[in-house]
Amino acid sequence: MILQAYRVSIEAEGADARPAWEYLVSQDPSIALSKTPQWADCICSSENFSDATLLFRGEDGRRLILPRVRKTGILSSLGLFASPPSHWNLGADASGFLSEGGPASSRETDALIQEIRRHPGLRTRVVVGKEDAQVWASAVPSAVYSIARSAQVLDLRGGFSTVWSKRFTSKVRSNCRKAERRGVVVESDSAGRLIPVFDVLYRRSVERWAQERRYPLTLMRWLAQRHHPLSKFATVARTLGERCTVWIAWRQGEPVAGIINLTRGPRVTYWRGAMDKERSRGTGANELLHRCAIESACAGERQSYDFGLSQTAELMKFKSTFGPDEVPVRIYYFERIPTAATEIKCYDAAKRAVRGVMQLNGRSS
Repeated sequence: MILQAYRVSIEAEGADARPAWEYLVSQDPSIALSKTPQWADCICSSENFSDATLLFRGEDGRRLILPRVRKTGILSSLGLFASPPSHWNLGADASGFLSEGGPASSRETDALIQEIRRHPGLRTRVVVGKEDAQVWASAVPSAVYSIARSAQVLDLRGGFSTVWSKRFTSKVRSNCRKAERRGVVVESDSAGRLIPVFDVLYRRSVERWAQERRYPLTLMRWLAQRHHPLSKFATVARTLGERCTVWIAWRQGEPVAGIINLTRGPRVTYWRGAMDKERSRGTGANELLHRCAIESACAGERQSYDFGLSQTAELMKFKSTFGPDEVPVRIYYFERIPTAATEIKCYDAAKRAVRGVMQLNGRSS
């Protein structure tokens, strides 16, 4: 028996979709932060994006939503849409569809994807994770360009004693004890007070990354200011309130490391991290930071701690010592003109070229 294709239509977009979107989110506290209007507000308040969320209506009356933003200053017919934009990913809890009454089925997902491909705009970037990644993999045509990534998610069920003894490695436990012996003190804040302290650590990290990756310091500072300015951190803290927590590790009165965690329902997501490598070296401060954040998440009866996507193998290795599971994440590019693959290759080539020039300059000096 051949099933008839599920039919959907676009009922509203942007501000017109907001009432239904807010209602669906209010009915389910387990919905990921990346699928909420508040996260879209963070993006639109920080960068040149506007809300372009799509509200669909299925043939059976079911409402389905694709959280989405649009780059401003570009005609809708030539628009660049994202769910979410790069530099706003939230690990395994990526966007995908928000569905009334439960997850979208394969038939519904297939119909929704076809609508995305027909919708005006040059490109729509969609990031999906966890169970959504499997459903999308079977529904998205193979011709659509995509990138496979993975996030690391720690299971918090069983409470902190179980996480500490059975999931943390002995190295993490040892470094946490070392940090306490060496006078590292961890402070947390959910009112935005520690955002400037975190930003100072972040700018120091940028300088270290430039040196380690052999990139021009001026270029790295410019990119960091463009993608992650202080105002971005402050906007997220202000918009999310108590759901945004800054953790800072101090030693001898100086901040040595910091993280920003975001919480909604059963999930805690490690969003950003930074450190003063010289001051934190050999102290175990980073392990103690996450240990305190994870212990707090367990006390709040959260079910998972998402370490997010990793940009380097070294960072992925560090996160793995806490005992997380690998969770599939996929980034799709629905395009009128297929340019994403070429752009990414050119970007990677440019990075290699810059690194090569810096290495030659280093040898000549």
